[in-house]
Amino acid sequence: MPYNNVEINAEVTVAMQVPAQRASRASGRQTRSALLHAATELFASDGDAVPLSRICLHAGAHPNQVTYYFGSKEALFVEVACAAVLRAGRHAEETAAGASTVRAYTHALVTTLLGVEAEGVRLFVEAMLLAGRRPEHQPAIDAALATLYGAGERALMGTLVRTGWKLRADAAIEARAFWSAVFGIVVQKHATAGAIGTSLEDAVTVVFTSLQIPESVLDAPVVAST
Repeated sequence: MPYNNVEINAEVTVAMQVPAQRASRASGRQTRSALLHAATELFASDGDAVPLSRICLHAGAHPNQVTYYFGSKEALFVEVACAAVLRAGRHAEETAAGASTVRAYTHALVTTLLGVEAEGVRLFVEAMLLAGRRPEHQPAIDAALATLYGAGERALMGTLVRTGWKLRADAAIEARAFWSAVFGIVVQKHATAGAIGTSLEDAVTVVFTSLQIPESVLDAPVVAST
């Protein structure tokens, strides 16, 4: 039975809509990515006080698109901060991977997190404080922390514990203690504009003391898990 004009027009309309929808989705991904890129750069330089209009100008987007893709400027900031600290954690692990001793391994972790990656850690600390005031952001913070703690626990079990170091507590607790020390140093440095504990080596000592790793373990060779 031949199609009537209505059916033909309907099929043509559907056929035209498919590539248009694909193009729209691709454009949406590009806009979201541009906003994330711009926000990451500007939040790192100016913190969460950077105006939304400036982020949009930098990304070539509009304020309503921030609302559409992220819900709010705060949610955008939290997403940027979570991504930043996870990148920092991965970078620290990659840097420490070539260490030959526990001391060198831990030193590499801490100096990376409080050195080249300090800004990403600081953003996440600010996001945690924000989530304390705005509970709707807590799930994103919890997810990022779970990833950090999980990676830390695997690192402890896969390297340090294999040297014979007897943990004071469960590996998951020790991983939290490590990150708590790092976050605490970042808060202190930010609150005092770096006036206290400005030396990176001093910060390393603080973390070492917090973890209470014995000297005999610090100089032991790192044995990676297989």
